Amino acid sequence: MSVLCCTGYAILLLIIYKAVDWMLRRFYIGQYNERYILVTGCDAGFGNIAAKRFDKLGCHVFAGCYTEVGGRELRSQCSDKLQVVSLDVSNPESVTKAFDTVKSKLPPGKGLWGVVNNAGIIGGYGPTEWFSVDNYKNISSVNLYGVIDVTLTFLPLVKLARGRVVNTASIAGRFAFAYGGPYSVAKYGVEAFTDGLRRSLRPFGVKAVVIEPGAYMTRLTSEQNVTAAIDSSWNRAPQEAKHEYGEVYFRTFKDTGIKKILQFTSSRLDDVVDAYQHALFGTFPRARYVVGYDAKFVFLPLLWMPEWLSDWLLEKIDPKPLPAVLMKKDE
Repeated sequence: MSVLCCTGYAILLLIIYKAVDWMLRRFYIGQYNERYILVTGCDAGFGNIAAKRFDKLGCHVFAGCYTEVGGRELRSQCSDKLQVVSLDVSNPESVTKAFDTVKSKLPPGKGLWGVVNNAGIIGGYGPTEWFSVDNYKNISSVNLYGVIDVTLTFLPLVKLARGRVVNTASIAGRFAFAYGGPYSVAKYGVEAFTDGLRRSLRPFGVKAVVIEPGAYMTRLTSEQNVTAAIDSSWNRAPQEAKHEYGEVYFRTFKDTGIKKILQFTSSRLDDVVDAYQHALFGTFPRARYVVGYDAKFVFLPLLWMPEWLSDWLLEKIDPKPLPAVLMKKDE
């Protein structure tokens, strides 16, 4: 058989596979009024929209909110079925208390169909040398250990319903950026945790899914929040790092960094919530959902390239000034 024939068969098989895959993903399980769902981080952003959408579908939603204000606002916009639960995912006592609350409100013998781990923080933004070990721990306490704690705490209720765990990672959990080290470390951890969880839960009929959004216009990526994250990272940076980079670098980085993030963010938040919905209610959910044009068409292709090429392209796409100590050497 010629190479041309083999190539043709391979392309045909790929087309058939994609067509069958597309058709299978179109089916949903339904019976929304019988589903009990926990969503974390519902004060704003993806979690807020997801809680409202699942409530409209008829689900019984437990909306985990960090603030009383966020909880009251959400409660006022939803049906009586939605119940707000005070929840700080970084606090084990808060997670245990939320579990007791949810368990007490479930009908006898009823479990949770879904847990959506959505809560997260940006924490900091800057070169790796600006962060201390404590910065990594603080960000991971929410973005990684919060996900693990909520999942393991509520898992008995999910097993009871043979339901699903949906964890929000990020494309930064597969492609580490130079200026969001602690965030990427936590999201890489979510990827690993969810992969292991998915494989270990197969005998129980429970599915674990990871969502990998690109950059979206939420409170997390607002100009105010990104500015505060850069300022905080610089203010906490070691004196040696401040000396190496210099004040000019910091101000230039801050100005260009904010503009770049705002330039890349998408306002199509429903795209991520669509992924949440399919992960929870699709008859055949995917193991992972890459969401966003930047994630699919910029960062995934960069991930497939040799590292030397992707690193060079990133420097061209997002150039940064030289640190002060290197500028002095060039002079």
